[in-house]
Amino acid sequence: MENGENINIDNEPKKKGKKERKGKKQLKKQKREEEERKRKEELEKQKSNNEEELEDNKKNEEKEIEKDEKPNIKTNEEKENKSNECEDIDTSSHKINEENNNEYEISTKSETVDDKKEDEKENNNENDIIVDDEEKEEDDNTNISKIIKKLKRARRGAICQELTIREGECDYIVDKAYQILKNEDSMLKISAPLYICGDIHGQYYDLLRVFDILNYPPKSKFLFLGDYVDRGKQSLECLLLLLCLKIKYPSKIFLLRGNHESEALNKIYGFYDECKRRISVKCFKKITNLFNILPITALIDENILCMHGGLSEDLKKLEQLNKIARPTEIPDEGLLCDLVWSDPSDELSEPFGENERNVSVTFSKKVVEEFTEKNGLDLICRAHQVVEEGFQFFAGMKLITVFTAPNYMGEFDNNGGILEVGEDLLCKIHVLKPNIERKGKRKRITELVN
Repeated sequence: MENGENINIDNEPKKKGKKERKGKKQLKKQKREEEERKRKEELEKQKSNNEEELEDNKKNEEKEIEKDEKPNIKTNEEKENKSNECEDIDTSSHKINEENNNEYEISTKSETVDDKKEDEKENNNENDIIVDDEEKEEDDNTNISKIIKKLKRARRGAICQELTIREGECDYIVDKAYQILKNEDSMLKISAPLYICGDIHGQYYDLLRVFDILNYPPKSKFLFLGDYVDRGKQSLECLLLLLCLKIKYPSKIFLLRGNHESEALNKIYGFYDECKRRISVKCFKKITNLFNILPITALIDENILCMHGGLSEDLKKLEQLNKIARPTEIPDEGLLCDLVWSDPSDELSEPFGENERNVSVTFSKKVVEEFTEKNGLDLICRAHQVVEEGFQFFAGMKLITVFTAPNYMGEFDNNGGILEVGEDLLCKIHVLKPNIERKGKRKRITELVN
């Protein structure tokens, strides 16, 4: 019995301890529940306050919009459209972000705190391109530099991938280039040394090869003789890269007009369709306006005359070339038409003859000899014709044709040619071989012809 009593005495405090613990647990649960209820109530109050603030803001915005709008506009749909327009106008900046290494998207900053935090993080990215109306002048160089870098990255080994080009980005580049080109003369006056390039025709891979070999501006100076677009698959990349370089280094790269810088031809030979598919018809119209103000000819150190096509029966003196009014479309005949369309011909017995293209004329050796002697020229440099070696002389080396797109359209086995004019006006020819560079490795792919 004593043992039993001892056992009963020892168990009584244990039972009391268990009851106390259970009581404490219940109190803790009650406290937690009360705290949770209080938190929920606070959150609900905050939400209701936020909703009230948002409603007040919307009401204020609607009142402001109603003041600015005409009194006849009263429907809810029109009010919503107006508020959306205001939101677009109030966006603080525009950004062009890279996607998949080469894609660009233009986005606007929102007014919420969370979106602002995300924008701040995105602004730290080196690949972001800010196009802010208030800081355009200061940011132009950095913006264009970043776009150039992205355009360069299009090449992957022996091919170039098609970039995603946004309409806002295209408009930005074309507008900036237009302001520079419209202030240049119809006949540019350029000093040597420089490289002269002929037709490119959308062969972006080969354009990148030219710059890789001969160095990008400002290390090297370039004159392009036109036909940047049509026929090739990446006319947009070719044109935009050249325009970006023109914006960044206006005294180191010069762009003349070719016969394919024309709305009529673009609608036949592919550039219109490319713009429509990849950007918009509106963008094409803007580029067409830029084509209409491109310079027509260039004179290098008063000795070498350059154009896309050739000579004209209406051209007697060099002074006429600066009197060509711009902007202008290319006419069906006359001086401007011949400067971008005419061709030399060995078979002519007369000074000028009919052209197989059914546009413009052909001209003889005698016309070249008389014109160069009369105007004190050593050489006429033009493009416009596919030539097997990438270059071809005419009229006793008084005229040279330069064609820079090798393996033209994938159908010809021609080389590409680039004419180098030295400080002493001595000329060298760089011959660009087709389909030699592979897997991004740098190789010597030019030959010098003295």
